[in-house]
Amino acid sequence: MLDSWIHVTRTFKTEPPPTVLVVDDDFDTMDLLTGLLAKAGMVALPAYDGQQCLERVNEVAVDVIVLDVMRPGMDSFEICAALKRMLAAGSIPIILLTARDDLDTRLAAMRLGVSEFILKPVRVRDLLARIRVHVEFNRKAREMDEALNSLLEAGSC
Repeated sequence: MLDSWIHVTRTFKTEPPPTVLVVDDDFDTMDLLTGLLAKAGMVALPAYDGQQCLERVNEVAVDVIVLDVMRPGMDSFEICAALKRMLAAGSIPIILLTARDDLDTRLAAMRLGVSEFILKPVRVRDLLARIRVHVEFNRKAREMDEALNSLLEAGSC
């Protein structure tokens, strides 16, 4: 049934596939999410805890982070705060996945600048669409930055 949802996703043929860092301590959920993202033409990197997430962000250019809220050890809000403090990671969109739909959780996420808040059970098509939106937005923002820098350099010669 999940495969029938995949056909609606657009493949990224003209540019490198987006890299999505999936942070979840549940191995079954990780396998499911990384498999779905791979079938949708994305590169899915797993991270099973907060420390591994932060290390991956330092090592690899990540387009989007999909982060499970409820987790042992470093909680998702601590991970988000650490990511936002990291200069390079501050602009990476973070999509939180959670079964908790209370105001306190939503407010905490908003204060940390989380881009999306998706309730479990996750609708695959919704998750993939939201990832694509953030990837396209960031790519367009980079293109605009590059164009502006080119204009500035051309004007200063």
